[in-house]
Amino acid sequence: MKLAKVVLATVAMSLAMPAAAQMRALSDPVVPHPDPESLFTSPDPLLNRNKQAALHIQRNLLKCNEWSRASEWLTDAYIQHNPVAASGLEGVVHYFTQIARREPLDPCPALSADDPNGVVAVMAEGDYVTVLTRRIVPYADNPEESYTTTWFDTWRFVDGRADEHWDPMTLPVGPPPQAAAPQMTPEQLVQRYADREAIEARMWAYDRSLDHLDADAYVANFTQDGAFGRVQGHEALRGMINGLLESQQQRRSEGVTMGRMHHFTMNQWLEFTGPDTARYHYYHQTVFGTGGMAGSPDAPFIAAAGQGVDDLVKINGEWLIRYRNVAPSREEE
Repeated sequence: MKLAKVVLATVAMSLAMPAAAQMRALSDPVVPHPDPESLFTSPDPLLNRNKQAALHIQRNLLKCNEWSRASEWLTDAYIQHNPVAASGLEGVVHYFTQIARREPLDPCPALSADDPNGVVAVMAEGDYVTVLTRRIVPYADNPEESYTTTWFDTWRFVDGRADEHWDPMTLPVGPPPQAAAPQMTPEQLVQRYADREAIEARMWAYDRSLDHLDADAYVANFTQDGAFGRVQGHEALRGMINGLLESQQQRRSEGVTMGRMHHFTMNQWLEFTGPDTARYHYYHQTVFGTGGMAGSPDAPFIAAAGQGVDDLVKINGEWLIRYRNVAPSREEE
């Protein structure tokens, strides 16, 4: 649940604010306490009981996945204020055992400063315990790099069991195809986001290689048997691009004014059709022009426009175009 929350929050923030994808953290790193379990004690008997119950939630449930014991530390009501989690003991146990498929650790190790969600501080007052933990968040533009921030969980305890829970989770935002994301495992969420980034980079590289009529860069976007319409295979695709280049050079040598070529891809919808397959829906335009005003000889003009549906596949960890279709039939749309 902890890792799932931070991944979902990261996805939500990056989709809502794409400009932030290039930013890097300015803060000092979050450092967990060297002896986290020592924070879960108090000389006050009531606070000590609640802190110890919070320790069991943090260690036995969230770290060691001993969800068969959840009723020892959570009430049947277990009121949730996390917007992606339903209230009730039965629901939280079902999520971790049937959806997230978390397997118990045996033996169950103590909390450690090396835990990804290492405990930073524990505060208790009355019936409430708040636990601050480290969160390791991948950067949107490079999931292999990350920064740290702080998460909190607050529980209200009744007779030594958590009856109510708060945290800073928000609902994920993004296109409808991602609506099922909250039911993915944390690892699947991270992979899905990385796949989305890789496909967007691939389609950007495709347009740039086509604008420059760089045959080698163009064919590198396709699988070995990849196709643009009826043109299939790397050699045929390379010949198509070289033919376009020769045609443009010939026309310019004959005095035809031709501005630079630009391909625009708009209103994209990325549909994942499997763990290693995806379909990219979009509208497209091909524009020639050097930026002149309307009516001037070098004014931009639209040479082509339409709708496209491309099929992509991940091979050896790399997303490639298998079939680019810029004139789909009604059934293919």
